[in-house]
Amino acid sequence: MAAIVLCCVTAKAQNYVGEFSIMPKVGFISSSLTNMPNIDFPEVHELKKGFAPGFIVGAEVEYQVAQQVSVAAGLNYSLQGNRWKNFTSAALDIKDTKLVLGYINLPIVTNIYLFDGFAIKAGIQLGYLTNAHIQSSFTGRYGGTILSENVDESIMYDTNKLDVSIPMGISYEFDNALVLDARYNLGLTRVNKLSDPNEKAMKNSVFVISLGYKFPL
Repeated sequence: MAAIVLCCVTAKAQNYVGEFSIMPKVGFISSSLTNMPNIDFPEVHELKKGFAPGFIVGAEVEYQVAQQVSVAAGLNYSLQGNRWKNFTSAALDIKDTKLVLGYINLPIVTNIYLFDGFAIKAGIQLGYLTNAHIQSSFTGRYGGTILSENVDESIMYDTNKLDVSIPMGISYEFDNALVLDARYNLGLTRVNKLSDPNEKAMKNSVFVISLGYKFPL
């Protein structure tokens, strides 16, 4: 506890009004899709949906408008989607069932610095879909025979290319220019194309934790 308090006291960032900076960043994603159903296999099992791990890599350019206010625009690639839990029985294994979505994102956020180094943020993010796949692994056992199949099917035809979301979160900048950032991206647009009027709109729900290094320009 003492180490945490000392870190918070000694780590602070200086923000210079009118300064531009650039920050490469990498991070971890945990994501799912709202209204995504469980998967039913007749007479076998229902696969429960869960969160899919992913990653983000990119950079942001920040402009310090005032001592406590800055605006940042970024460009990044994120791998996200949805995952279903595994199923195992004496006759069948169903593993690694997931929806994989790759986006090139343009986030624009306003940072409000409440005190040295600590900021809250919110803005808008536009995303362009680059790949969309359904993946799964099946292993069946019938008598002494074992049959395995890996499925990797593109669903670009059934997925909207443009994604709009609201990023919101917090960040902390240390004296060594490292920035720890935690965000939640709330999806506003549907991911699936609605061919069935009774089908619910599925939207991205994405948690992001990233680490960046800020360079003044």
